[in-house]
Amino acid sequence: MSGILNNRWLRRLKTRTGIISTLAAVLVGTMFYKLGIWQLSRADEKISIVQAHEVATGLPPLTSLRAGEIGDIEYVKNILYRRVELTGKFDTNRLFLLDNKIVAGQAGFEVIAPFILVDDSYVLVNLGWIGHNGDRKVDVAADHLPGSEISLKGVVVTPSKGFVLGGTEPAVDPDAEADVENEQWPFTLQFIDYETIAAKLDKIPALNAVIIAAKGQAGGFTYNFKPVASGASKHLGYAFQWFAMLLALVVLYLYLMIFKKADE
Repeated sequence: MSGILNNRWLRRLKTRTGIISTLAAVLVGTMFYKLGIWQLSRADEKISIVQAHEVATGLPPLTSLRAGEIGDIEYVKNILYRRVELTGKFDTNRLFLLDNKIVAGQAGFEVIAPFILVDDSYVLVNLGWIGHNGDRKVDVAADHLPGSEISLKGVVVTPSKGFVLGGTEPAVDPDAEADVENEQWPFTLQFIDYETIAAKLDKIPALNAVIIAAKGQAGGFTYNFKPVASGASKHLGYAFQWFAMLLALVVLYLYLMIFKKADE
C-alpha cells in the first residue's frame, strides 16, 4: 500500500501541477510555521515583561536617579519598572500630548509633563489619559497640576515607538489668535521622541525613560498603564491558529498529492 501511495506522489510530482502545488505548499507552510513561532516568542516576551514588572515593583522605591547616566541603556534596563519617589515640581507650562491613545473606544492623548528635580534636571512623567471629542482639542489646563514642590510616586517604563502615523506637531488651533509667548503648547507627539522633547525644552532629560505617575498623583487624568497592552494568551491563540492552518495545509497536500485517486 505504501509503495502505491509513494508511486502516486512521484508521478504527480513530475507534472507541472504537482510541482507548482508542492512549491506553493512549502512556501505557504513555511510562512504559517514562522508566524506561529513568532507568536510564541511574542507570548514569551509578554510573560517576561509581566514577571519583570512584578519583581521590580516589589523592590524598594528609588528616591534619586544617578547623575551622568543620560542615554545609558544598561542603567535604564536595570531600573525598568522600578518604583520611584522623586522630589520636584511639574513644568505646567510645557506639556506634551502623546497622540492616538484609545481608551474604552474613545480617542485621546496621554499627557506627558517634565518633572523638574531638585538638581534642576528633569524626567518625563506620564500623567494619564485625556479624551477629545473628535476635533482633537483638549483643555489640559482644566486638570490642574500642582505648581509647588511635591513627592512624585511612579514607575519607570520605556515606551515603544510603535506604528507612527506622522511627525510631531504643535497641538494648537490654526484659526485661533497666536499666543506669542506660548503658541506651541501643548505639543503633540506621535511617540516619545527624546530628541524632539529635548529641543523643545532646550535641555536633555535626565533619563531616556518615562515615569508613569501613580494613581491620584496629578490632575484628573485617567490612569491608563499596563505593563503590556495585551496578555500572552492572545499571542498563544494566534499561534494556535497559524499551526492549525499549517496542519490543514499538510492534510490537504497529502490528500491531493497522495490519497486522491486519479478518477475522483
